[in-house]
Amino acid sequence: MTPADFAKKWERSEINRFKLSSPLAEGLSIASQSALKEYGLPSEAEPWLSFREFDQDDVEEFFPDGDATADYFPVGQLANGSLICFDKQTDQIVIIERDAPDDLWILNSSLEALYESLVIFDDFISEVNIRNPRYAIDYKIPQGMLTKLKDRLTACDPVAMAAKGYWHCELGVLDDSSL
Repeated sequence: MTPADFAKKWERSEINRFKLSSPLAEGLSIASQSALKEYGLPSEAEPWLSFREFDQDDVEEFFPDGDATADYFPVGQLANGSLICFDKQTDQIVIIERDAPDDLWILNSSLEALYESLVIFDDFISEVNIRNPRYAIDYKIPQGMLTKLKDRLTACDPVAMAAKGYWHCELGVLDDSSL
């Protein structure tokens, strides 16, 4: 999904556009910089994601020696405090675990895939709430809805649905408690 398409579809939360004035942005691809400046990322998105611009002080607790900021550009956090970052070498969006910073997870293989995955999951949440709001509260979601979500996310970004992928993990949580 292009950044412009995402901007047209996203309605759940406000969009944070990035200024990218910090030295942390050095080495980030021109395409990603352009999209983050013009279209940004949502301030909040399910499941348990938030996005904002970080400064050097924000990331020092994760990268006390400062070396990792040469490789990663932070753009958000999970509810558990883990960082969401661009890998400057691959342009993938990765998760750096708070308690195990050397253990990387793939959120998405590209910014375009992230945009599309956020919309897919948002559509899923809307469908769950329309069918029966108790599903979301009780984590009792019909298997057919989970299969549809899995198929859409896999078509969007197979890398994010692999064993070390965030979306794979999230679907595992939902699937373990489904009807």
